[in-house]
Amino acid sequence: MAKGKRHTATAFVTGGSGGVGKSFTARALAQALGSHGYVTLLVDGNPGQQSQRAFLGVDWSRGIEDVGISGAMASVLRPREVKAAFGFLPGPMAPQDPDLLDRYGDALVRLEGSCDFIIVDSDRLDGTQWDDPDTFAGGLIRPLVEKAGARLVFRVGQSGSQLDDGMAALSAVGMPERTIVAAQCAGGRKPRPDRQWRDMLDGLATYAGTDVWTGESARIVDTGLRGFEPGSEPDWLVRTAVWLGADKSRFRKERKGGLWGRRTR
Repeated sequence: MAKGKRHTATAFVTGGSGGVGKSFTARALAQALGSHGYVTLLVDGNPGQQSQRAFLGVDWSRGIEDVGISGAMASVLRPREVKAAFGFLPGPMAPQDPDLLDRYGDALVRLEGSCDFIIVDSDRLDGTQWDDPDTFAGGLIRPLVEKAGARLVFRVGQSGSQLDDGMAALSAVGMPERTIVAAQCAGGRKPRPDRQWRDMLDGLATYAGTDVWTGESARIVDTGLRGFEPGSEPDWLVRTAVWLGADKSRFRKERKGGLWGRRTR
């Protein structure tokens, strides 16, 4: 690797169904990593929905198309622009662009070595998409996971179709060494025991823990916060960050400042 370049860990946040907190997880993970001193980029990887663009208030004059015009890093919104501890690369200004997979692939390759972590907020996937090279899952995520060392952060619900679809998607992917699961438990529900999750995920993924949706979780989203206060991150989020390559000791106390300028939350 050339002098001055960083080792970049890329992770796609996905799952087998909707409503399991994928976008929240991607944003909270990027915020946690950035808050603890890592140069982190959040990418809006759900072209049709682009919930991160909406949450961060980024208008439609910016998009991943800018990478081919201005260059990769010049196209990234800096942390101060999105009031976060991470940089942000929006999705496409033209979501129906037939060259979307190439645009995303080109951007991620160009950004390699410029960041410590790239977190891609992605849509749900299933076995059919995983096997189809014309989809985001099969044409972008799969090659980068299998050939370029990217990783998968999976959200799985604890019951019903959110559990069934999530487990089916994990089975279709079949890459336990490159997959970690953060289970999701709705507010007011009793979470499954950790031991049960570990047994269920044996041979499919590493288990990070369960995200039990609480009033604090809702407050973070409702008030527009980018993530948890540094040092107060839940265990499942810290385990995920460490699994991706972060230093666990950084999460033991708040670090002031960031490598990309003043940190805001």
